[in-house]
Amino acid sequence: MKKTIPVVLGLILLCAFISEAKQITIVEQGTAKSVICVSSQPQPDELLAAKEFSDYIEKISGCKVEIIREVLGKGWEISPDLERKKACRIYIGSSGMTEEIGKAIRAVGDDPASFMIKAQISSSGDYIRISGLSPEGTLFGVYELLEQIGVRWYMPGDIGTIIPEKKTITVEEQNNVQVPSFSSRHLQTVPNKDPWYRRVRLGGPYFPSAHGIPIGKADVNKEPELFALVNEKRQSSQLCISNPEVLKRAINEVKNYFRKNSSAPWIGIGPNDGAGFCQCANCCALDAGDFDDFENRISVTDRYIWFFNKVLEGISDEFPDKKIGFYCYSSYMKPPVKVKPNQRIIPAFAPISLCRIHGMSNPICPERSYYKTIMESWGKILPETYERGYFFNLADPGFPFSKVHAIRDEIPLARELGIRGWRVETMPHWASMTPTIYIATKLFWNHKADVDALIHDFALNFFGPASEEMEKYIILMDSAMKNADYHTGCSYDLPFIYNPEIMKTAGEYLKKAEDLVKNTKYSEKVAIFRLSYDYLATFLSMLEHRNMFDFVSAKKELENLLSIQDTAFKYEPSMLYKNAAVSYTKRFWSQCIEQGYEKTTGKNTLVAGLPDEWDFLIDPTSLGEKIGYYKSGKIGGNWIKIKTKTLSWSDQGLRYYKGDAWYRTSVVIPEQFKGRKIFIWFGGVDEIASVWINGNLVGTSDGKAFIPFEFESTNFIIPGKENFIAVKITNKRVNELGTGGITAPVMFYAQ
Repeated sequence: MKKTIPVVLGLILLCAFISEAKQITIVEQGTAKSVICVSSQPQPDELLAAKEFSDYIEKISGCKVEIIREVLGKGWEISPDLERKKACRIYIGSSGMTEEIGKAIRAVGDDPASFMIKAQISSSGDYIRISGLSPEGTLFGVYELLEQIGVRWYMPGDIGTIIPEKKTITVEEQNNVQVPSFSSRHLQTVPNKDPWYRRVRLGGPYFPSAHGIPIGKADVNKEPELFALVNEKRQSSQLCISNPEVLKRAINEVKNYFRKNSSAPWIGIGPNDGAGFCQCANCCALDAGDFDDFENRISVTDRYIWFFNKVLEGISDEFPDKKIGFYCYSSYMKPPVKVKPNQRIIPAFAPISLCRIHGMSNPICPERSYYKTIMESWGKILPETYERGYFFNLADPGFPFSKVHAIRDEIPLARELGIRGWRVETMPHWASMTPTIYIATKLFWNHKADVDALIHDFALNFFGPASEEMEKYIILMDSAMKNADYHTGCSYDLPFIYNPEIMKTAGEYLKKAEDLVKNTKYSEKVAIFRLSYDYLATFLSMLEHRNMFDFVSAKKELENLLSIQDTAFKYEPSMLYKNAAVSYTKRFWSQCIEQGYEKTTGKNTLVAGLPDEWDFLIDPTSLGEKIGYYKSGKIGGNWIKIKTKTLSWSDQGLRYYKGDAWYRTSVVIPEQFKGRKIFIWFGGVDEIASVWINGNLVGTSDGKAFIPFEFESTNFIIPGKENFIAVKITNKRVNELGTGGITAPVMFYAQ
């Protein structure tokens, strides 16, 4: 494997970097050869920058580099010994800012996070000046210099921090100007108060796109006319934005916000999360009739752009420069058709209905390329756009999910398309997401960063002697996601993405890595990735047993899965995001297995497990019941074969289908169960199931997607004979997972 050593990580511009650069000595054989200089009244971030630099130099070398403050009228009073040795002066922040440095930075960009490192060898004494256009810029400059020395922050906490051991520390002579590629660089759910957040240079404006339109106190029961008319009834799901009173109150609330927050450049408003949009004639008249196929309903973008325009007009007498940020999301993701947006409207793209596995340029995923079209279209009509997407697998308990392949494609492309910044939803599943999250922070800072070099750097520093095997492991798991023609959310596709061959190879890499780091400080780092692999392997085994109706073994694997979670939670930081791991395991997986175990053990007995493959036919006009798709016996109609418990219909050619569809199969109920109470049990469907046995309707589920349900079937089955089962699935609500149909095992059991 070719290995390239990165020269400077996160570099956006390196001015006049001298070839064969000379070295400036900071510490020599454990003795300080430098002093840190700050102004007489440093800003908090400047003082933090000085302290961070001093502390890390001490951790690296065991040598404390002194921090001294400027004395007004006297400069910096350096000890005679250091003065005599012409010790290198390291000027931090305003103490090192010169007109020349300020001009050099602004020649590249004026983002407050920008900085310059000017390291110069001089006959009168070497010096290093680290100065930013803001105190935070100075702090970022210090972190850049520490990275040059070899420090890394791959994840929060000591376990993610790499501190080299050096008795002598040198820095290359340089004139290094860096300006971030994106002004706004944020990851949601990752703790922004942890020092790690700024050490990887996250920060900048936190754009305020939000759900909800403020209108003050309002009660749907007391003022129903302010709220959405849905199916001839007023409800609180959304507001009736065509109502002049709603607009009047919204303008008043937005003005009040800016009066209280005069320095805020913007406010975030928008529809409530979810559907339930107003169907009154006036609101519908604001729409352009543009159908959104991904959401299966008319786009409501035009009506909300009209409303935002009116709000901005309404506040312009007092706040002519303030902006509105909103989520470009759900059925208001498509750009407006007939309404021209005010240039002070700022969309933040949140493509929740589209595949979240692949990158926009990946030919295996045409729907993701549609996202590029959305981004381009909005960029042509508005000057300022942001990205509010997803760097994780929605509703997934934290199994391996690498998006390195996607972000290395999309972050640079977004820069070309004019995206100003990022506020991406990310689950801190550090056991599996560390390479993705870390590389994202680097690309946020420098969209031209060498991703292959970053992966190699991570493997080299994090895994030490196991770097080669672990680099192969990381690339393999990332390639598995990149090359998989599966697009459903949650964890439904993982058995196909991480097929047996990939799991075998990945396991071999891990085993070799473990042998290489045995009894070393790197063993715990490899153990984190082993934990993630075992978590996935246990899940895949659990599903395999579940799908074979071996619920005893499946339950044991579920218990193993929960045990691995508990181990992950004990790390600092937790290697799995606990809230997501616990809640998603319970919602999507454990209920099916626990109920399946209950229905097939003790006094209950498995009667017959229904097959994975059923006959299938879509019913877009809902004619199935009228023409008898539920009837007993064999019926025609060009049915096809489709899987149930191993794949949702979305990954079998029905990715965007919303409506009715029918499943049919048959099974022989053994005569030995005659006289016992028999039930048909479903491990889960998306989203409503009506069930017929031998032409008789036995029940309709309550619409709780993915939750097990059952119907007594004693009076409808014929023991000893072939019994025909027909299921009509109704899937009309768009969920963020992109699933549909029967999604878990179906069986008959006896009490």
